[in-house]
Amino acid sequence: MIRCEEVLKLLYQYIDGQLDEIKHAEIEEHIKLCRHCCRHHDFEIELRNLVARSCYQKKAPESLKKKIDGILGDLTAE
Repeated sequence: MIRCEEVLKLLYQYIDGQLDEIKHAEIEEHIKLCRHCCRHHDFEIELRNLVARSCYQKKAPESLKKKIDGILGDLTAE
C-alpha cells in the first residue's frame, strides 16, 4: 500500500488529474482509508474552491504580473 508521505507528495498532481491510472487509483484508495490524508485532500479541495470563488473574473494587476515575471526571470538566470 502507498504510504502517507508519497500520497501527500503527489496530492496536487492527484487533484489535478496528472497521474497515471494506477497511481491515481492507489492514492484514491489510500485517501478513502486514511483519515490524515483525507483531511489534507479535503482541505486542499476546499481551499481551491474558496480561491476560485473569491477570484472569479478578477485579473491580476499588471504591476503584479511584471513583478512575478521579474522574479521568475531571476530564478531562471541562476
